[in-house]
Amino acid sequence: MLKELFVNLTILMSFLFLYHQLFRQGLYAVKRNRLNQLLVGILAGLLGIILMLFSIRINDTTLIDLRHIPILLVTIFGGWIPMMVSSLIIVCVRFLLGIGLSTFLNVLFIVGSGLAFYYISKKIDHIWLLTATALFVSNVIFSVVMFLSIPINSIYRELLIIYWFISFVSGFIAVYMNNYLRKTNQLFKEYRRNSYTDSLTGLNNVRSFDIAINQLQQKAKKKNQHVSLMIMDIDFFKHINDTYGHPEGDTILRGVAHELQELAGKDDVVSRNGGEEFTIIAPAKSHQEAMVLAEKVRSNMEQNVFYIKDGLQELTITLSIGVATYPEQAEEINDLYHKADEALYEAKHTGRNRVCGYRK
Repeated sequence: MLKELFVNLTILMSFLFLYHQLFRQGLYAVKRNRLNQLLVGILAGLLGIILMLFSIRINDTTLIDLRHIPILLVTIFGGWIPMMVSSLIIVCVRFLLGIGLSTFLNVLFIVGSGLAFYYISKKIDHIWLLTATALFVSNVIFSVVMFLSIPINSIYRELLIIYWFISFVSGFIAVYMNNYLRKTNQLFKEYRRNSYTDSLTGLNNVRSFDIAINQLQQKAKKKNQHVSLMIMDIDFFKHINDTYGHPEGDTILRGVAHELQELAGKDDVVSRNGGEEFTIIAPAKSHQEAMVLAEKVRSNMEQNVFYIKDGLQELTITLSIGVATYPEQAEEINDLYHKADEALYEAKHTGRNRVCGYRK
């Protein structure tokens, strides 16, 4: 029996691991999509069938299985649709195995457990209390079903003791495993997002900027397109930090990021490259078009009012912007940054709050 229990737990954990590898959104995310709910219900039904095929032998005449565990999981984490789909699949397969009193009692157990799981999941939020309550009710339903099919004797009592133990152990392990894999996937997504996104502003970071430049290099050469780059710096940003504090400086950075996203074109790549430096990569824009966009950004930023100190104080800022374009000013796209940086240097040393294009 212990060997068969181990096999069933291995099947459960393997199935959950494969699901979370193939569908990294996790079971909680399934509730937002009907198609995903149907898919998860089908997968849970298939898992229930596999567990039926690997039944646990109690004695020479008695077999039990864990078909209710997949239904428990999808009900808790997926909602009523996957619960109904998985229950229907398991019930249909049970009818295909033969029709008799035991068949109808099994259907009663599956349907009763599924409905109980759904009702309990709506009433209890704490995951472990929910799991314990759902398993308890399911086990009670199983006990009643067994009472209707076999007489109360030593075999009945032995069956119930073993079944309750296996049901609770398997149920808690399955829920724990799903929670662990879900949290692991969430951390993976967070690490991946943070590796490409600036955590303060939500813009692309330097890594994303480099990837975008490299991708555009091949595309621009192949299609003979322009690529323009704007590098911009917030003027006297250190003074803002020193005067109002770094939290207020962060507020300004987030505000600038928001404005840049609003002003940039849909194909433009807006990044924060570090500190108070921002960039806009403008594919297919000529140097003149990029200069017009840069002036629009500078002018709008100069007129914009930022609110700091919880909205109690107004603050205005200015930007210095350097612009360079491939192939007019740079023979290689990888040289664009250095050319635009030189133009930015000129803007800062000729009065700030201005746009300068690179001049050979």
